[in-house]
Amino acid sequence: MPASDVSPPLVQTRLGAIAGRRGLSVQHFRGIRYALPLVGERRIGRPEPVPAWNGALDATAWAPAAPQEDIPFMGVGAFGEDCLALNIWRPDTSDRGLPVMVWIHGGGFVTGASHQALYDGSALARDDKVVVVSINYRLGILGFGDWSAWPELHGTSNAGLRDQILALEWVRDHIADFGGDPARVTLFGESAGGMSIACLMASPLARGLFHRAIIQSGSPDHVVAPSEAARISERFAAAAGGHPAAFLRGPLEGVVRAQRACFSATVNRGSHLRPVPQFGMTLMPVFGDDVLPEPPLVALAKGAAADIPVLLGTTVDEWNLFYMAPQAMGRGQAQPEPDEARLLHEFERTLPGQGRPMMEAYRTLMPGASASEVFCAYETDRMFRIPTIRLAEARFDAPAPTYHYLFDWPCAWN
Repeated sequence: MPASDVSPPLVQTRLGAIAGRRGLSVQHFRGIRYALPLVGERRIGRPEPVPAWNGALDATAWAPAAPQEDIPFMGVGAFGEDCLALNIWRPDTSDRGLPVMVWIHGGGFVTGASHQALYDGSALARDDKVVVVSINYRLGILGFGDWSAWPELHGTSNAGLRDQILALEWVRDHIADFGGDPARVTLFGESAGGMSIACLMASPLARGLFHRAIIQSGSPDHVVAPSEAARISERFAAAAGGHPAAFLRGPLEGVVRAQRACFSATVNRGSHLRPVPQFGMTLMPVFGDDVLPEPPLVALAKGAAADIPVLLGTTVDEWNLFYMAPQAMGRGQAQPEPDEARLLHEFERTLPGQGRPMMEAYRTLMPGASASEVFCAYETDRMFRIPTIRLAEARFDAPAPTYHYLFDWPCAWN
């Protein structure tokens, strides 16, 4: 619609009409459900697409976030069952065939939402003439639990990734109605969003749903084997009284409380010859099903998504954010510097059997650095930079280009 038209934008789709809001030279449509609410067995089952509707769908309010802990600085607001929704921003013009960018939010696979203020797509849509989409997906135990021990629950593996795939199918089928080109879809995401994109690149179920990828601080290494996923889900079941059925069908607040038991364990991430311990973020995508038949890095090295151009990278001080968090090793800035014994302990638990030589190597490379600076540099490499480099290396023979960046704006400690 032309910018002079002040009436609310109305888009006709095969499912029905969608009424949005008009901003400054941009139109936005909030909380468009792409899947049915998480009621009953649907909480851990395969997502089911929404049916067509009569009349105009009111897309002027955000959908609730996926069930998660209340973390004040995340700013996601209330969570609820009707969370599987997407949001669209488009330039306030009648242009067609615009490129499409689909954002997948981060949050360690346990927190975050598509409507967080820092993810507002208005400026990107208006200034760069693209259609911007952001999506919610299931998090935590509902999105990445393993239910093989309880077949009567009819749970599915990788429910969170399946949500993302269904959302991309919705984009493929309906984004042209919003002026977007379904053949020019770029996925972009940060942290768990970037990890999700690496998984989707490796997934046969997502083939053809996107055509370019931007991976920020994510890699295909943040996945677990089925045995690891099962072990973590058993901790949830124990916290739920031995059988998860009642909790899964009860209040969502109870589900969120019970899943805290999953975070006190350690998992081995990826499929490396030596264990790579992962702490805290233990609910992650699992390989060995139809979504991820094999570890994503293996699939990518074999040529999966070789025709998709990729931009990927990390920040130079990636781990500082997590170190400053109250639950991290540093316990926030107010705590004293870790002594040498504590530093060695952290190196050894994150790289069993190789902690001391690794610590000494970083000490040599960083003369005069504090213990916290040494650990953050090492953990930045272990968690983010090296896995990202491995992804770039896996695409060495890919016909499509791979662009690797390092955002080196320094992080101040004070």
